[in-house]
Amino acid sequence: MSAETQHRYQPGSAHELLMVALPLMVSFGSQSLISFVDRMLLTWHSNSALAATMPAGMLNWTIISFALGVANYTGTFVAQYEGAGRKDRVAGVIWQSIWICLVFGSALATCSLAAPWIFALADHPPDVQRNEIIYFSTLCLGTPAVLLVNALSGFFAGRSRTAIVMWVNLFAVLINLALDAILIFGAGPIPAQGIFGAAIATVCANVMATLLFMGILVYHCHRDGYPLWSKLGLDLELCGRMIWYGVPVGLQIFVDLFGYTTFLFFVGKLGTAELAATNLAFNLNSLAFIPMLGLGTGVMTLVGRRVGEGQPLLAESTVRHAVVLGMTYMGVWCLAYLFLPRLLISPFSAYAAGADFHQIEATAIVLLRFIAVYGMFDVFGIVYAYAIRGAGDSLFPFVFFLLASIFVLVIPSALVWIYWGGNLYASWVIVTSYIVLVGVVMYARYRQGKWKQMSVIETPSDRS
Repeated sequence: MSAETQHRYQPGSAHELLMVALPLMVSFGSQSLISFVDRMLLTWHSNSALAATMPAGMLNWTIISFALGVANYTGTFVAQYEGAGRKDRVAGVIWQSIWICLVFGSALATCSLAAPWIFALADHPPDVQRNEIIYFSTLCLGTPAVLLVNALSGFFAGRSRTAIVMWVNLFAVLINLALDAILIFGAGPIPAQGIFGAAIATVCANVMATLLFMGILVYHCHRDGYPLWSKLGLDLELCGRMIWYGVPVGLQIFVDLFGYTTFLFFVGKLGTAELAATNLAFNLNSLAFIPMLGLGTGVMTLVGRRVGEGQPLLAESTVRHAVVLGMTYMGVWCLAYLFLPRLLISPFSAYAAGADFHQIEATAIVLLRFIAVYGMFDVFGIVYAYAIRGAGDSLFPFVFFLLASIFVLVIPSALVWIYWGGNLYASWVIVTSYIVLVGVVMYARYRQGKWKQMSVIETPSDRS
């Protein structure tokens, strides 16, 4: 951030938060738009393709989540080193995150080989299972690009240059949109690829975003005096510290996604219509939820910067403004879920394949009411969890999410299936209870204030 920019707004102010968080909300919203468009177009292709995208996509994110946690935590390291004025360490963080992403990404790409075995265990209808295998295995092959996009964006987010992150992600959305239209339905000599085409479009969009981020990063490092090329080598101490703090974040994401994926697998046993309705409701929720992750990343960045500067009290002001912004934004969506559900579903129903979409639509309308109930607690869970992570409190969220995912989400969902033969609405009551609990506990942890004494970077005595 330039000196001129820093003087435009007061640290800890609502203006500062908006300048940093809004581009990130647009960026994350663009990522949710990619998934939204994939699923909308696949609805026009077939209901089984729609049913397959959420379980397969969630499982893909679950498997790569621990590495994604390390990649995402790059921004926290950059923010704290930036706040401490250590440009050399910022450059070192970038290279260590790149090496970690390449190693982890290459290893995780091999998970595509296990796709037939994994989805055979789910016992979904044969046409859904076939589409799940195609979608999951293709996304796995694109894992290195996904990790690198998140790591490289951390250089810009950690330095509050979030507009760059926004524009690169919007570029990726345009690439995905164009390829989706061509590859799913075919165009000219290119045959229709269906769900495989949707997966290929997503992978290509991430690859293009990675290349663009790298080019802009090299330019900015040269212009702003970051010794990028002199820090090219492997720094085992820094790399180990990034893994130490990042893996708990990744494991937290893993157990959270594992719980949701298990939930979706149980719902899939009820039938294609129930799974498609659940996927549709979650997809509409993603338009509100995923931009909230951008707000959370903005909070994590600013909290990290204030910790690096030794000013945790300013971080509290940022968090208060973030809660107000998040509740306002999510409140609008919750009202839409309650009073305009058919309008939200209309893009899916316009050219829906199959005569049974009216049943899917009716069920999805009911499920959107559950989302309206837990939406505000989602805000608390995201803002407060990201705030304490920005300071370095990553172990507590991991332990909590592990226990809550097992005992509040997975086991109750299994009991509903085993003893009640499966019930869609009872399953959604469980999901709602889980999200409410997450919001309450993350707020309580933040209020304890332990994060104020934490940091992920070395102290001056460590450097001497």
